[in-house]
Amino acid sequence: MSVTSADFQAVLFDCDGVLVDSESIANRALHRTLQDIGLEMTLDEVANTFTGQSFAHCLLLIEKRLGGPIPDIFVPNNRTYFRTLLQDELVSMPGIERVLSGLKVPFAVVTNSQYQEMNNKLKYAGLDAYFPAERRFDTETLGVAKPDPAIYQLAAKSLGVDIHQCLILEDSFPGITAGTRSGATVWGYRPHLTADEIADFGLTRILTDWSEFPL
Repeated sequence: MSVTSADFQAVLFDCDGVLVDSESIANRALHRTLQDIGLEMTLDEVANTFTGQSFAHCLLLIEKRLGGPIPDIFVPNNRTYFRTLLQDELVSMPGIERVLSGLKVPFAVVTNSQYQEMNNKLKYAGLDAYFPAERRFDTETLGVAKPDPAIYQLAAKSLGVDIHQCLILEDSFPGITAGTRSGATVWGYRPHLTADEIADFGLTRILTDWSEFPL
């Protein structure tokens, strides 16, 4: 008998690259901002280095590459570029609204985004109504970020469910690390992982389209 979402107490979704198609936007904004401060990286290098990381950790990685503090223009420039691209281009992942509408168990979003950034993404992608305030969990509010599993454990506790009875949908290395270490069951949605990494994490299901999600 195949496992479905109804076999869990709750479903916890990552945001970027799972609910909304924002990762390419974030990478393009970051790529442009890095150019502003004279740090040359290709777009592919930006994606491979920063996808799934919290913004605070991204800043630490950039400081290491620069060999010193990040110029003051970096953060405001990045926010401006990212916000403009989000407003103009952000869309939800194809088929996700069918999934959210059809779920029979509680569900929430758990993200490495900051609080307002998370809210903006859900709003611009038209997913606002699916996630009331009590089902939104971000790194800024919880005070912890993926790959730390505590971010998922705290979210489950806030929902009043057992993390070991939760299903997590993730796409990035930090997110899948957090999910698997939390004690939950993790399914990959278009994961940015090699076949060996997928095997090491022990992911039992990989989805390439939301039409494959078993309600």
